[in-house]
Amino acid sequence: MTLFEVRSERLYCDDWRLLSPDDLSTFFMPEVVKFLPGGFHDLLSFSAQRGFLTELSREAEVVALFDLSGAGVGLLVLSYAEPSSKERHLGYLFAQDYWGQGRATELISALQQHFGDTDTVLCGGVMADNTASARVLQRAGFHGEGGGNEVVYRWSATSDISATQA
Repeated sequence: MTLFEVRSERLYCDDWRLLSPDDLSTFFMPEVVKFLPGGFHDLLSFSAQRGFLTELSREAEVVALFDLSGAGVGLLVLSYAEPSSKERHLGYLFAQDYWGQGRATELISALQQHFGDTDTVLCGGVMADNTASARVLQRAGFHGEGGGNEVVYRWSATSDISATQA
């Protein structure tokens, strides 16, 4: 099962190395990475951005998100909590030009369909001020835990199925 199989009405996943320097520069703008972990910040050159994604790819699955015209619109990162864990840490970002168009909702729905017949648990930490991402995950049936600066949202196909059958 590969993330290259993840598709939605307007998005598909492919190798992040296919992204142009212009695409990458829009993904690493300060406004875009504001709520992401520190490693995403202050990557001003194409070589620094590629180097970071190369290193990240050693620890996680990193794929580019493209729209149907072939334009790079974002990144998706999935890592394992631990090597034998069924829990996958979810991270994603979209270039600012694509915010507010429902693409994050589409992506999450496509991931839920992709992992729907597995026992995978998707989880993602959302910073307290990132209300847009929190709403996307809540609407998709993720359940939040914790508080303070970060809430961790979790979803599993098995709990999603049982919730709809109750």
